[in-house]
Amino acid sequence: MQAVKKELFCDLAIVGGGVGGCAAAICAARRGLRVILIEKGVSLGGLSTNGYVPQIAGGIEGLSLELAQRLEGVHQLERTRPEDNYYRNPSFEPEYGKFVLEDMVTQAGARVLYDATCMDVEMDGTNIKKAFFHTKGGVMSISAKIFIDSTGDADLSAMAGVPYEVGGVDFAGFNMSTTLGSRWANANLTKYNEAEAAYKAEQLAKGIENPTPLVYDLEEKWIQEGKLVRHVCNPASGFFKIRIPNTTMENADFVTFSFHSYYCRNTDVEDISRQVIEQHQLMQGFHTFLRECVPGFENLRLVGVGSLPGVRDSRRIFGEYMLKAADVVCGTKFEDGIARFPEMLDTHHPTNSKLVFQRHIHMKNPTGSAITLQKGCPKEMHPFGEPEGMEVRSSPKDHCDIPYRSLLPIGVDNLLAVGRCCSAEFHANGAMRIIAPAMGTGQAAAVAADISIRSNVRPRDLDGRDVRKALIEEEGIPLDKPCDGYWENLRNTEGEYAINPGDFVVIVPKS
Repeated sequence: MQAVKKELFCDLAIVGGGVGGCAAAICAARRGLRVILIEKGVSLGGLSTNGYVPQIAGGIEGLSLELAQRLEGVHQLERTRPEDNYYRNPSFEPEYGKFVLEDMVTQAGARVLYDATCMDVEMDGTNIKKAFFHTKGGVMSISAKIFIDSTGDADLSAMAGVPYEVGGVDFAGFNMSTTLGSRWANANLTKYNEAEAAYKAEQLAKGIENPTPLVYDLEEKWIQEGKLVRHVCNPASGFFKIRIPNTTMENADFVTFSFHSYYCRNTDVEDISRQVIEQHQLMQGFHTFLRECVPGFENLRLVGVGSLPGVRDSRRIFGEYMLKAADVVCGTKFEDGIARFPEMLDTHHPTNSKLVFQRHIHMKNPTGSAITLQKGCPKEMHPFGEPEGMEVRSSPKDHCDIPYRSLLPIGVDNLLAVGRCCSAEFHANGAMRIIAPAMGTGQAAAVAADISIRSNVRPRDLDGRDVRKALIEEEGIPLDKPCDGYWENLRNTEGEYAINPGDFVVIVPKS
């Protein structure tokens, strides 16, 4: 290694400026710690901003709620249903999201270092003594009492020798499909929606029970003619897109992360390069297709490509507890629950472009709130052998907890992990990956770091119930109450459960 040119010292060093790292920095600094947040890029937010995934999904509470409120306060967020008094998957302007997150971090009193890539660590027994960073001015070292890994890929943990897992056991180690985000302009979404509605009505009039979207069938025609390589759109819902706030339906900017690559190995630089190039090619072909074939997109322009690969999972640490997919679908609650996940399983299928998602697992003896309706797996759903047991999906009326122990890496005493690199099984990864719970893990790690430093104990020696209590009583996060807003409405909805074409459970209200 080159000689260290600069040394910095702090209480808490957070490596990675995604939403989980930002939440950790904000919370820890507000609690009085000296905090440095180190980011290899030149803006904060990770995939939410730099990867064009600007939708706050999950149960919005704690710092994710503050982020939504601050974005809305500067007119850079749009609620899905403005008439409701709660947030549910609101979209925001990703470029402005970078500013809002940076303001929140710096106003809290944390220091941000950009353009610094973690390259190695120095261990002192079971503690990280220093982390080393490649910077424009040469190698820099940072010494801290506690470190937080918010790299997404568990880079810091891997360097420190923490054991980890990559990919799905039931998918031969392949990662979830990846999607590079992109931003588009000049779309007439009203015209597009009207064409889709008319095509659906036409199919229903012909007695077709499950109509396919117009855009999907138009894609299929181009594929058969050799003009497109494969589908980008979902056969159940068509073309996924999120309209950017402050643009109209008739002249919309939108983002999409629909350009999938499959059979991914997300810790292999050669394969990541393959994925990015493939997705660039898909974007170009789809751009031509939309302009020439799909109503409303005649004047479409591509105006931005994500600066981060659209990776959903890579390394997942082995922690004191590994959140199980069964915990997600059964709605497991933990005494040391420090964040929660009220959504369905979010596995983007690793190998099949027509299935797109897997929203279920197989269990022999499901418990809790698990839904056991049987849809019947197509053979392609499990290409390496169908697991034993029945299909099980999560209830839209329940949530699972994320335990504090999932933030504690095995073998390193002064390290916590947040976001998608926490300790979770492959199909449970989505519980930590999306914005709201990722920020929840970051806020919890900050609280734990503060208590540990002030009490002079290791994070793993803390009682997770005390961390949970501090989050409720000091941070104001209602972890002891059911999820509110949208989720409360679902709990109060009377009706029958059904599996929709997207493979997850919905409630069909009583007429």
